[in-house]
Amino acid sequence: MKEIFNRIWELALPYQDKRDDTGHAEVTTRFAWKLLETENGDEDVVIPAIMLHDIGYSQLTKERRLQVFDQKLSKEERFKVQMEHQNESVKLARVILGEVNYPPKLIEEILEIISQHDSREGFISKNEGLVRDADKLSRTSREGMAAGEARRKAKGEPAEESRWKKMEENINKKGYFYSDRARQIALADLKQRIEEAKT
Repeated sequence: MKEIFNRIWELALPYQDKRDDTGHAEVTTRFAWKLLETENGDEDVVIPAIMLHDIGYSQLTKERRLQVFDQKLSKEERFKVQMEHQNESVKLARVILGEVNYPPKLIEEILEIISQHDSREGFISKNEGLVRDADKLSRTSREGMAAGEARRKAKGEPAEESRWKKMEENINKKGYFYSDRARQIALADLKQRIEEAKT
């Protein structure tokens, strides 16, 4: 990994994983690298963007940032939380990328991706699509599933089994993923999680 990526990671570390989702930044970055192996995106955009995409949650109160998972909250209110964390992520990412003297042209592309990574309809570029794919892939990862299950148990919501069918439907929905590769990975990971739950 390039040294500048290590520097970005270190500067972002204090702001990572603030939604009771330990490992999210690491998992999504791992998926970004995996997608870059076959999808030919620009690592100089994709890797910093995925490392910095959720750091804005650190600027919201814990109660506020966890509202994004509250299914009882209106869609509009959850959207407001998404927008808040995206806006705060852009602010922090601009500071971090400036601190490492990242190329200004790349900074603008990275910030544009971060600015609507949870709220944009459709995809504006391959780099943006790969960042969003890597983020969504965390949902079927071992770490992502464990974090989701812990949140549901704490709220007394149904166990993961009742959500597997819905997850599979989302994975196969047109426009959910940018790349077919991400869809394949998600389906394979979901199948593995189901098998693991049976043992």
